[in-house]
Amino acid sequence: MHSPSRARLPKLSAILAFETAARTGSLARAADTLALTAAAVSQQIRQLEQHLGITLFIRAKSGVTLTEQGADYLAYVQEAFETLRVAQQHVERQRGKQALTVFALPALASKWLNPALGDWLAQCPDGDLRLHATHAAVDFAHSAADFALCFGDQDYPLLEKVRLFQDRVQPVCSPALRDRGDWTQLPLIHVDWGKESQFLPGWHEWFTAADRMPPARRGLTYNLTSLAIDAAVQGRGVLLGQRRLIARELAEGQLVTLAEPALPLSKPYYVVYPPRTLEKPGAAAFLGWLQALALAAST
Repeated sequence: MHSPSRARLPKLSAILAFETAARTGSLARAADTLALTAAAVSQQIRQLEQHLGITLFIRAKSGVTLTEQGADYLAYVQEAFETLRVAQQHVERQRGKQALTVFALPALASKWLNPALGDWLAQCPDGDLRLHATHAAVDFAHSAADFALCFGDQDYPLLEKVRLFQDRVQPVCSPALRDRGDWTQLPLIHVDWGKESQFLPGWHEWFTAADRMPPARRGLTYNLTSLAIDAAVQGRGVLLGQRRLIARELAEGQLVTLAEPALPLSKPYYVVYPPRTLEKPGAAAFLGWLQALALAAST
C-alpha cells in the first residue's frame, strides 16, 4: 500500500516532460528529446498542471515560456533530478560499477578512438569503458554520457570543452588503384556531411588548391565517413581521406597517399564533459590519455 504522501506525488513522466520542455523552450523539441509526440508531451504537462493546480507555461506558436510559478517549480524539479543523479552515482560507487561512458561521432569512434583503446586498457586494465557511437547531440542531463567527442567550436553551456585536434584531408586510394596510372581519371569518392559539409574540404576545393582542373567524373557519395573509408580500401575510388581517421589504413598499407596538399578542416574536434565527470574514478586519467592521443603526430 502506498503512503498518503507518495500518492499525492505527480507522475515522474509528467515531471520529466515539464523539465524537458522548460529546458528546451519548445514542446516539439521536448518531444524529440523524449522520443514522444508533441501531443503526448502537452498532455502530460496539462495533467501536471491539473495535479498542481497552477499554470506552468505560457503557450505560444513560437514555443513555451515559464510562468512565475512554473519557474519556481522548475528550480525544485531540477534540484530533485540532481539529487537523483547523485544518488545513482553513489549506488554505482557502492556496487563498484564506475564505467566511463564516452559518446562519439561514429567515424571518430570506429576509426580514431577504438583502434587506440588497447593502449588505454593496458594503462588501466581494471577500467570499465563504454563507447557509444552517435550523430545525435549529447544530453548529459538525461543520458549516461561522461564524455562526448564532438566536431566544431560551438558553445557548450555548463560544460567543459577541450580541443583535441584539427584534421586534414588528402587524396588516398588502395595500392591496386594507384598502380593503374593517372589517379585523377579514377572514380572519386565523396563525403556528404549535410549542413556540416561546408567545414569539410571537398574535391573542388582540393583541385583548386592544387591548381589542377577537376575531372567531370563523379563517383560514389557517402553520408558516413567510415563507409567512404571502407569503400576506398575496397578499391572503389579515390578518397579525400581524413589523416587522423585513416592512420591505421595507411600504416597497414591498405591505403596510400597520392598527392599534396593536405587541406585542413575548417573546425577542430573537441571533447566536452560536465564538471562532475571528473569526480568519477579514472575520468581524469582518461581525459589526460585522450589529450595525449590527440597530440600524437598524425602518420
